[in-house]
Formats: sequence, C-alpha cells, structure tokens
Amino acid sequence: MSRQNVVVDRNTWTAVLQCLAPPMISRLLFDPHAQSSDYKFFHISWTSSLSDPFFWRWVTTFTKTSLFPSSDQYHKQKDMLKFTDFAVQDMVSMLENRRDNIAQTAGYNARGSLAVSYEAPKVSEKEEDGDSKTIQETKKINNTLEPNRVILCTEQVFQEESSLRYQAKAPTSAKFEYEAKSASSGRFTKELARRCEDLGVRFWYDTKVLSISAKTNDGTSNSNKPRISEIKTTRGVISLPPNVHVVVAAGAWTPHVLALMGLYAPVYPLKGYALSVSAQDALRTNNKLKPEDLPSRIICDKYMYTTRLGDEIRFTSIGEFSEWNTKPTLHVDHDFRREAIRQFPQLKELIVKAETYCGHRPYVNDGILLLGTVDTHQNLYVTCGPGSNGWKLALGSGEIIARLVSRQTTAQIQHDLGFDAASFSPSGRVLNAPIFAKICRARWNV
Repeated sequence: MSRQNVVVDRNTWTAVLQCLAPPMISRLLFDPHAQSSDYKFFHISWTSSLSDPFFWRWVTTFTKTSLFPSSDQYHKQKDMLKFTDFAVQDMVSMLENRRDNIAQTAGYNARGSLAVSYEAPKVSEKEEDGDSKTIQETKKINNTLEPNRVILCTEQVFQEESSLRYQAKAPTSAKFEYEAKSASSGRFTKELARRCEDLGVRFWYDTKVLSISAKTNDGTSNSNKPRISEIKTTRGVISLPPNVHVVVAAGAWTPHVLALMGLYAPVYPLKGYALSVSAQDALRTNNKLKPEDLPSRIICDKYMYTTRLGDEIRFTSIGEFSEWNTKPTLHVDHDFRREAIRQFPQLKELIVKAETYCGHRPYVNDGILLLGTVDTHQNLYVTCGPGSNGWKLALGSGEIIARLVSRQTTAQIQHDLGFDAASFSPSGRVLNAPIFAKICRARWNV
C-alpha cells in the first residue's frame, strides 16, 4: 500500500513492447545487451489475444494514450495521486484501529518497502560528505508521495533486510520507502464481507450475470436515458425499483458485464502470478534458518515482489495478456518460480511445492481509475482499475460512489476531499458500442 501510481506513458508502452517482442527484435530495437534468459514481466498468449477484437481495440487505445496523451492527462495523473493518498490513508486508518482486529486477520505489515538494485550505484547519488553512504530523504518522486531513503552500500542493505544475504548476486543498493504498508487483499475482503453479512448485506456468490434490461421513458424520471430495471442471473431475476442504483465493481470482468448493455470499457485483464509459503513451515523444515533469515517486509526488485503478511510469505509477479484465463501458463510459471527462488534461495524447497494461483489486474488503457457515473444510463455507476492498485483504493472508491449516489457533485467532492473526482469519470471512456459489444460477446460466448 504505497502512495504511488503506475503511470501509463511512452516508457510504459516501450516496456510492454520490449517484453512482448521476440528476443532478437528486442535486442535490435531496445537493449543490445539483453539475454534471452533474462526474466520478463510481460507475456502474451498470441493466439487467444490476437483473435480477440476487444484486445485489438484496447491495445490501440493503450498505444494512443501512451504515445499521444490528451492535454489533461497530466492533470488527471495529479488527481490520481491525490486520490491514492486519500484512499490509502483511509485504508491504513482502518487497519491501525486498535479496537479492531482486522489488521491481524489481514496480515498487516507496516515495516515499509525495500526496492533493491543489482547495478552499480551512480557516483552522483552519493552524499558529498561520504560518511553514511545514503542520500537525503525525498518527499516526492514523480508518481509517488512516499518518503524514502536510498541505501548505497551492500552491507547496509543486509543490515536493513538480512534475508537478502542468501542471494547469489548481492544487491548493491536499495530504496527504502519506510512508511509503505501491506496486507492481504484476499483476507481483508473476506473479513469485510463477513462483517457486511452481519449487518444484513446479502451476497450472491458463484452467480453469473446473464443479461441486463433497461427501460426508457417508463414514467419514473424526466430523463430520456434508459434505466436499468432488471438483471437476469444464473440464480434468478433481480427486478430493480426506480430508486435503485447499479454499481459495476467487477474488476477485470467489467467489460463483460458492460457489454451486456452494449457498452465498451477500455479495460483488459493482465494476469498476475502468485504463490505463498508459510514462515513457520520454513523454520520447521530447515533448522538452519532463523526468523531473521525470512523476508520481513515488502521486498522487490525490477519485476518480483515478495511480501510478508503475518505467517504468509507471498511472491507476486508477471503481467500476462491471455484474455480472461486464470490458469498458469506452464513456461511462464516455470520462469516465475525460478525468479522467486533466485530472490530467496533459502525458501527453494517450499517454493517448488507451492501452488501458483493467478488473478486479473484490470488494466485501464490510460492508467486512470474508472470511477463514477456512466452517462449512458440513469442509474449506472462503475468502479474499476487502474491496474495493480485496485485493492488499496477500494475504500476511497467506495466513498466516491456513495457520495455520487447521494447526489453530491464532483465540485462538492473536490471541496471536501481535495481532488477532482471528474478526472476519473467514465464519461468519454465507457462508450455506447452495441455492434462491437455483440461481436465481443460472440467471441467470448457470453
């Protein structure tokens, strides 16, 4: 839960293209020193992706917004960062409430984030006095609000995180974001759902939306826009009275749901890979290990993220374009596990046996959250994206939706919260595209 955002720009587009290009072309166009064995973050299932018209439309808009951003893109990114700060602080306040045990349930960890590097530190980065070999704290770095200090000495990296001593190639430096936090999104969400059920909220699990009906000029409103009146599911039909609002919060599945209404949303699933091992199991199966030999916080390098969440040690990486498939691709999973072992070889035996599980990051084409009123309907709202940041923004997103449903304007929200919620509006991004939606639904068999 760092107060930072992943920015979609020319560098992002280049990074995606570099990873997806065949090794020979990648070396020719991007990095002549790259090796075919180098670990790659982005992968693609060529057959399924290139045969999907939705992918082609998404990647076209992704390219356009990356290479030719709109005039207000910088303004939107600034508002995204302000919103991220608000949302993360809201989440942290809940997790750090001492009268609440949800932090323990979610494996809350406030020990910060350590981003390690294996390249030689630049001479210009060192302090002039040369005493501590660390540079001064910085309060803002591009797309982040996290204060940090940079460690430019291998031994000091080990002093901060001794679990890294087992790596064959020692890190040469690290950036320590000492106020960053982490928690298990899955455990947090399950606990939140349990509490909601105690308050009378009803959930329909394992339920698929089959169709969505809307009425126009039904006498319930002066608006000429259609009102969603009925949702057909695998568990029956939900009839909606005139005063009911519909919020699509379906993550990477949002395009599927909106396509049922003839709408296009610029969101594509980016499949992530994860596996977890138990700290207790690691100490029990290897009597040479001590607690300090295990990762104690968020530890990441260029593409691999390891997080300590109570007893759970979680490894996450990879962004794979493969439609809405959640099964690990064999060769990608092999590379993922090999990289996890490289980062923490002392956990090799457990990593080899652990099950890989995959989930979707809802990758919005411009990197800006889709949050607000969908202007094609009277009573439709969406909250989705922008990619890997969704969970930490969840409470903040819910706050914005609640205010909009309560008829607050974006101007009032800006006055109260300090950022322009109109920057995240689906207007002009979620589009009426009935013919294209039908083509995609036929391709998806939905």
